[in-house]
Amino acid sequence: KQWYQRRVRAKYAGRNMLKSALQRAQSFKPSTDQETARIRCAQATIFHYIGQVSIEVEEPKEAEKNLQSCLDVIDLEPVNKYNISLRLHVHNILATVWSGRNDHDKAYQLLEKAKELHAGYLHSKEPPPRAYDEIFMDEKFSSEERNVMFEKLYTNTLFYLAQVYGVRGDNKQAAAHCHITLQRQLEADEFDPLDWSLNCATLSQYYVTMNNYVSARHTLACASSVLSNVQESSENSQYSDESYDNEKILKTRADIERCWIKFCVNLLKDSVADLEASDLSDKVSKITEMKNTFEDEEDKVEEEEKKEKEEEEKKEDEKIEDLEAGEKEKEKTVEEEEVSSCTNNLVHHFVIRPDLSDRW
Repeated sequence: KQWYQRRVRAKYAGRNMLKSALQRAQSFKPSTDQETARIRCAQATIFHYIGQVSIEVEEPKEAEKNLQSCLDVIDLEPVNKYNISLRLHVHNILATVWSGRNDHDKAYQLLEKAKELHAGYLHSKEPPPRAYDEIFMDEKFSSEERNVMFEKLYTNTLFYLAQVYGVRGDNKQAAAHCHITLQRQLEADEFDPLDWSLNCATLSQYYVTMNNYVSARHTLACASSVLSNVQESSENSQYSDESYDNEKILKTRADIERCWIKFCVNLLKDSVADLEASDLSDKVSKITEMKNTFEDEEDKVEEEEKKEKEEEEKKEDEKIEDLEAGEKEKEKTVEEEEVSSCTNNLVHHFVIRPDLSDRW
């Protein structure tokens, strides 16, 4: 407890010294534009240091005030290689402050702004920017070192974004940013192998829930591969410059193996479900086929019955027509007979009995 109190007092003393340095920087009267730019960069850097110390002594309101002052000062100058790293770094820190105060929307806006700053500077094709605190250093960094530090700041941006997306409930974006963060850390070879392995295995569980077993297996394999390079003894280890507790190594290995078990169990469950769904689909297809067959047969029977009915109706119509034709023929015959009888009578009267003609 005494050690902690001494440390806190030292931080407060350091913050007071930074405030004194800030007053001297603010009282300086630059004579050229170049001096003005350097003084503003120095003031912004000091504001950033004061904000960081305020975070360490758990004064988030004071930290937010000084970090925002840092951005206000640095915004007076255009984005260039002297201040872009500080802009990116302060946006990251300020986002963590707002996230700690449960204002995740504000944190999200700051981190998205940091992404825009990084993309814009890369698009400008400018040389690697200076480190955010290089202005107070006698030793200068090489271009390669500056580029590594700049990309590391952007990796932190992606890491914080993954956390903010997770809190906001956007698991898809959270997993995507976490994946990119792990990939960038691995490529830069700047990571703690135990933490990296555990984070990678944890990411696999999201892919399992999305039934993306290819990505889940890939992330688990990466976690197991990196962890295998960390031996319980530092001798002949790839990470021999680090000291790892054997208990922590065993715990991390157990957590990763537990993730493997969950992966296998869920894979088997989904495989069984797919097989059952496939069997059900086959049964439905057979039933549908039988139904279609029955319907076709019913259609054929109906069509045959319809044809038979039409033929019967046709036959009935023909019978009726024959009967009508017979009646007409019979009537015609009767008429002809009547005409013939009448004619015979006339012939009889006029020819056979001429006496009747005189009478007519």
